Amino acid sequence: MAFQPVPDTARFAVVMDDSASDLFVNVLYFRRAGSWGLPELQAGATTLATAWVNDVLPFLMRFTRFIRVEARGERAQTDVSFQLVPATPPASSRPGDGLPYHVAFCVTHLTGFTGRANRGRTYFGPLSEDDQAFALLNASVANAFVGALNSIRSLMAAQGWEHVVVSRFLNKVKRTQGATIPVIGYRYYDLVLDTQRRRQRGRGM
Repeated sequence: MAFQPVPDTARFAVVMDDSASDLFVNVLYFRRAGSWGLPELQAGATTLATAWVNDVLPFLMRFTRFIRVEARGERAQTDVSFQLVPATPPASSRPGDGLPYHVAFCVTHLTGFTGRANRGRTYFGPLSEDDQAFALLNASVANAFVGALNSIRSLMAAQGWEHVVVSRFLNKVKRTQGATIPVIGYRYYDLVLDTQRRRQRGRGM
């Protein structure tokens, strides 16, 4: 697929693994007005990594490790990029056995607009079996994930990065360049655990 630029925006991918071979990736987009380069991208990646390790990783399945943040500008096909890789990957020590890898919990990114092009989602996982009952996630864990996203949004904003949803299509037609819609909050609609088939064991990302 041909590269599609997104003005003023960078892509941050949080990469985790299960202490073995399977990878789990969460992607967030942030927009920054004005001129920015590698130092600003590095600062954003560091802020995101710290918040993720502190606020998300402790609620994931034990042995889940934070491996790196992959950050790159989306303004042009050739843009600045950076990877933050800890010398020793921090790991979760959450009690309980892990649920199947394709089981995740969905939190919606709110923008104040309707329509598929104006919403985003984060699927959190892998999860601990002890944090669910009858396929419903414990409310305390669900609220922790929402709180983590709110914290990430605030911390990144303090660095000059605004969390956005990237819309690449309009009425099923690919845009010339991606459009960004600011995220104003987060919510989950229920505690039912969701399925993300691409995270099944052995399928990697």
